[in-house]
Amino acid sequence: MSTYIFLKKTLRLLISMLLFTFILYGLLYLSTGDPALSVLRKLGVQTLSPEVIIETRTKLGIEGDFFDQYVHWLLNTLRGDLGHSFMNNLPVKTLLLEKFFVTFRLMSSSFILCIVLSLLIGGVIGNSSSYQWTKQILSILLSFPIYWIAILAIFIFGVQLNWFPFVGSRSIRHLILPVLVISFAEGSYLTKMVSDLVATVAKSERQVLAKFRGIKWYYRYYYQLNELFVALISLYGTSLVHLFGSCVMIEIIFSISGFGKLLMDAISTRDYPVIQGITLVVACGTFILNYLIDLAIQKVDSRVVINQGGKE
Repeated sequence: MSTYIFLKKTLRLLISMLLFTFILYGLLYLSTGDPALSVLRKLGVQTLSPEVIIETRTKLGIEGDFFDQYVHWLLNTLRGDLGHSFMNNLPVKTLLLEKFFVTFRLMSSSFILCIVLSLLIGGVIGNSSSYQWTKQILSILLSFPIYWIAILAIFIFGVQLNWFPFVGSRSIRHLILPVLVISFAEGSYLTKMVSDLVATVAKSERQVLAKFRGIKWYYRYYYQLNELFVALISLYGTSLVHLFGSCVMIEIIFSISGFGKLLMDAISTRDYPVIQGITLVVACGTFILNYLIDLAIQKVDSRVVINQGGKE
């Protein structure tokens, strides 16, 4: 990869993140409702005079010109200060760190299980013409919303069979059902995509010749994955970004105290610093993940660099 391509993509990443911070702050600035009123009502203040409201807005850092507020917030963010929650006056960074590990544990467990299942099942389907009918079943499963799957799983495995707890995240057993639900929903999509990719490669002349010569299936599958490595990086990277949306909904349904539940609580109470903090962390993580995936693809496949004007 040339230095020019690397610097170009890095500059694009920084500009994208800067523009996102401007749009994020602007949308919350233009949103209806005054956070100062919510804070004063929570504190039980009876007399809501204009002077008291202005004083509260000044303490919250939301009084004055938009650009002054934005620059002040951006500089604090670059220093790692995401502000304080309007509702409990705790640092937003502390709240995010408390919830991050819960969401990370849920996402990482689900993602690893999705990768394993999709590679195993997708490889079998893609290499065997007798299992092609299972793609129709996977297509049907993809039409089921994840919240419907979660509710059905709670009713069957939590209420009727009483196999797993389905409220909270106090132990590993509490995460089994949410992880299975996410893996079922996201894994169906990944399995179908992997099976389609493998089926395309399996029909190549090299693979047909290897099968004719009696080379064992796991050797052939290894070389199939090696040939599909770039496509799989893009597939699983995109899936990891999409997985966060699923985790937000699952956390709400299963009452898991992670990023998703914290975000919904912040929206309901108009706790703007918490909303900004969560959205900023997730968006920046998405930007950086896509940036790393792009660099990894160009590192693995030099043809991408050549097509963009770089040198191999």
